[in-house]
Amino acid sequence: MNEKEWNSIVGKDRMICTYKYLNAIEKSEINDCRYYYPVVYEEGRIIAHACVYFISTELDAFAQGITKKIIDLIRRKWKGFFVLRSLECGTPVALGSTVSFREGINQAEVLSLMRREIENLAKKLNIGVVLFRDFYDEELGVFDNLTEAGYNRIHNLSNTKLEIRWKSFDEYLNSMRSNYRMKIIKRMKKCHRENVTIQVLRNFSRYADELERLWTNVYYHATEYRRERLTAVFFRNIDQYLGERSGIILVKEDNMPIGFGLLLFDDETLTSMFFGINYDYNKDHFIYFNLLYKVVEVAIEEGMNDIDMGITTLVPKKDIGFAVAPLNMYMKHFNPLLNKIVPRAFEMMTPQDNTGPRRVFKTDRQEIKKEAKMFNKTESFSEQVSIKTE
Repeated sequence: MNEKEWNSIVGKDRMICTYKYLNAIEKSEINDCRYYYPVVYEEGRIIAHACVYFISTELDAFAQGITKKIIDLIRRKWKGFFVLRSLECGTPVALGSTVSFREGINQAEVLSLMRREIENLAKKLNIGVVLFRDFYDEELGVFDNLTEAGYNRIHNLSNTKLEIRWKSFDEYLNSMRSNYRMKIIKRMKKCHRENVTIQVLRNFSRYADELERLWTNVYYHATEYRRERLTAVFFRNIDQYLGERSGIILVKEDNMPIGFGLLLFDDETLTSMFFGINYDYNKDHFIYFNLLYKVVEVAIEEGMNDIDMGITTLVPKKDIGFAVAPLNMYMKHFNPLLNKIVPRAFEMMTPQDNTGPRRVFKTDRQEIKKEAKMFNKTESFSEQVSIKTE
């Protein structure tokens, strides 16, 4: 497939649908994934395409409490218990739909054609479940037609988003209510040490082994979600294939990496993909929180419109102004009886946000614009604390 031809129908801020991104993911040896690319042509030109992949998922990946304990107990005797083999339309390590349409086509008709071919592929592979992932409420539109073909619309874990409306990190902090602002300042001071640096790197392949180690720490600490396994190969591929459109925030103490955040620089959106942490240092340095703060700072400096901060750990993200963005997906089991059970079981085990909203900022958007003129009269955060950078 020609890269230029493939990318010709990929819209703005859809890096996960681009040729290079998909190539990087396919070659990254993630779990037991196998990848397929349905492409629809009309009179010799591409009018739609998608990425679909096979993956095995432990359905209790989201389960908690007594439910998780019971499933673990049964799985000691029956390893395949509650393991879902599915063909998913999406990408295993990012949020968002991978279906792309050329403008001006009949999307419902083309989606129906693509859906039938994906189902035929699933049957050839002896896979009983098909999913179309991940759609925000405002994106459902034509995809709700999938329900007429037997699909169940269910919720996925929610994404978190922040619209960037500040010209500097100081302005962002000064727009906050004092209790939220002072919490950030206090935690940032924990990283304000002579032997600690926070760097933004666009060339990071040389750290791939360290990134795998730090990411694995987070993987085994996770209580909300654990599915995809990443290796050094993944981090090298992201750097190699995406180049300047990817980067990391790297935290070091005495020149030793102790934390990182992986970033994708899309057209107007900064996407924070994964974090890695050395937990021996996290309590003293608040590494995770300082990585979150640095993501916001980078987005502002790069002139991005918004940030996608990803699923899980919603409370610390809400506390710095992020809003929860619900995601939907469509699931179908080819067995009619199981199609009534499996999607609902999956949904029941997918935790949703129950932490309530935060009022982080002092004013709404319009009032912030009015206050911007007065910003130079307020105390600069840089006068309170600074972090050594390289």
